[in-house]
Amino acid sequence: MKYEYPAVISYDFNDKVYYVDFPDISNYFTDGGTLREALDNAEDVLNLMLTNAEAKRYKIPEPCSLNSINLNAGEIAAMIQADTNLYARIAV
Repeated sequence: MKYEYPAVISYDFNDKVYYVDFPDISNYFTDGGTLREALDNAEDVLNLMLTNAEAKRYKIPEPCSLNSINLNAGEIAAMIQADTNLYARIAV
C-alpha cells in the first residue's frame, strides 16, 4: 500500500544532526548527519512502521495535511512517502 505522511525536520547545532519527527505517529522518529540522510532514514522508518502495522493489523492513523502543521523557528516540513508492498519485498 502507498502512504504519504508529513514529517517535521529540525537541525540541532549542538549535536550537528537533523532530527525528523512524524506528528501523526507517536514514538517514531529518526535523524541524519545530512538533510538527505535524515530524509532517507525517515522513509525507511516510515516504511518499517507501516509494514509492521499492516502485518499486525494495527490501526494506521490518517496523515494530517502539510499545511496543518505548526512549525517552530528553524523547522521545516516535508512529505515522506512509503510503499509497504515494495518495502516488504526488498527488506528481507
